[in-house]
Amino acid sequence: MSTPHARPATPARGFTLVELMVGMALALITTVIIAQVVVNSEGQRRTTSSGADAQVSGSVALYTLSRDVQGAGYGIISHSAALGCPVTAKYGSAATLSLTLAPATITLDANGVPTLRTFSSGRNSFAVPMVVKANHAATDTSFTVNASTGTSLGDVMMAIPGTWSSTNGCTVFQVAASGVNVLTTTVVPNAPVSTSWNPATTASLMPSGGYPTDTSYLVNLGNIALREYTISSGNLVMRELQTNGTWGADQVLASGIVTMRVMYGKDTSSPKDGVVDQFDTTTPTTADDWSRVLAVRIAVVARSETREKDSVTIADPVWDVGTATTVSGTAACSSGSSRKCLTLTLPKVNTTDTEWQHYRYKVYDTVVPLRNVLWSAV
Repeated sequence: MSTPHARPATPARGFTLVELMVGMALALITTVIIAQVVVNSEGQRRTTSSGADAQVSGSVALYTLSRDVQGAGYGIISHSAALGCPVTAKYGSAATLSLTLAPATITLDANGVPTLRTFSSGRNSFAVPMVVKANHAATDTSFTVNASTGTSLGDVMMAIPGTWSSTNGCTVFQVAASGVNVLTTTVVPNAPVSTSWNPATTASLMPSGGYPTDTSYLVNLGNIALREYTISSGNLVMRELQTNGTWGADQVLASGIVTMRVMYGKDTSSPKDGVVDQFDTTTPTTADDWSRVLAVRIAVVARSETREKDSVTIADPVWDVGTATTVSGTAACSSGSSRKCLTLTLPKVNTTDTEWQHYRYKVYDTVVPLRNVLWSAV
């Protein structure tokens, strides 16, 4: 009788402790690698998107400034000899405005932050100068001019002398009554009232010498188009003169703009050849000097919106001004030895502040021709 053989025991199935620990270690390493890749990818995406935001802000800022500067001076530059004329304007009880008859003016505050002002006629239709055909004394209440276009009640006018000086400048007034619209002679009333430009409640702003015949003329502004652009709290802002003679509130035109630099482009040749030879911020003082300002050069620095964990900027950006012209006030630029010779200083809290280094910056610049100066009469 045979004895049955015992079936061998089935071996145990599953993982050993060593195998389990190795698997977990590999999984953790893979998770860390994937997480690191995702984090780096997200950081690169934020950097790219913030760079795109800065590019858009810089482009919008330059476009806005360029468009206004290109049209600056419309209707107010009828003769180059009038450029630079000091303009006195006052509406009712508002503060007296001291302006300059120029398409664009640049002023710097104590910290070197520039303000760009543009000045032009706000008339919807064409603005044609009217030659004064009878001597106008400071106390006279109307101008007699030769004109093919009349005036309307409430039009804002500017009287311009043939030759201006610090005491014989331009004056803004408002038409007080309907003019007699005749092709050969137009009477433009300027009798001041309390709620108008050059109001009756104050002494007349007309110069004591008045406006002599044939050399003086009037410009119909319709309304004064006066705007100022500057940098405030990391934004490009603009304010505009209102119809009541006061400044409106600041309007943000482009965010993330931390620095702006503006310079006059001047023709310094003798005689003038209509070519910009030098850029500077020196304000002209004579009509001839103002007639040599043919362009405005603008640079803005846009900052990325995303703060980087590490410092990504170690120095203030530099403006590449090229070599075709000189830039006054900087030795490297004036000598032509370097294209990148103007440092665009970024705003900082103090000398030890390093927060600005955690952002990326991009410089955008352009040269805007002053068309109404180039096209004005000689």
